[in-house]
Amino acid sequence: MKKEPVKFMALLFMVLWASSCNLPKDQKESLQEAKEKGLLVGVVENPPYVRTNNEKFEGKEVEILKNFAAVQGLDVKFVEDNESELLEKLEKYELHVVIGGFEKKTIWKRKSTPTVSYDGKHVFLVPNGENRLLKKIETYIFKEVKE
Repeated sequence: MKKEPVKFMALLFMVLWASSCNLPKDQKESLQEAKEKGLLVGVVENPPYVRTNNEKFEGKEVEILKNFAAVQGLDVKFVEDNESELLEKLEKYELHVVIGGFEKKTIWKRKSTPTVSYDGKHVFLVPNGENRLLKKIETYIFKEVKE
């Protein structure tokens, strides 16, 4: 009788281990899409985090994402608009990331997933459910950005 719980636990462990191999997952495969088509970054002008000048994008957050993309081997495409429009596009998975000096307690938390803070206060926004992309960005922040 004592062997049955051990067999059950061993089987349960094997099933859980096998199913976790593809974790974390992206609902809409944002990371894979970014590898194929480029990382689509929505930008809200908010110096010093994001500055735009004749379709040239600069600032602390722009540089962080450019460096992240370089490490991942991704092209980056910036899309400038207002917060509402960009968050609507993010919700529809038309963008991979939105930047613009957003703080951890942003009002957009219900429509997006904030990353870990790169400076103790500011975050990037990614679509809800895009966990692989989120993990890659946060791993980069922990290894390369956090002071």
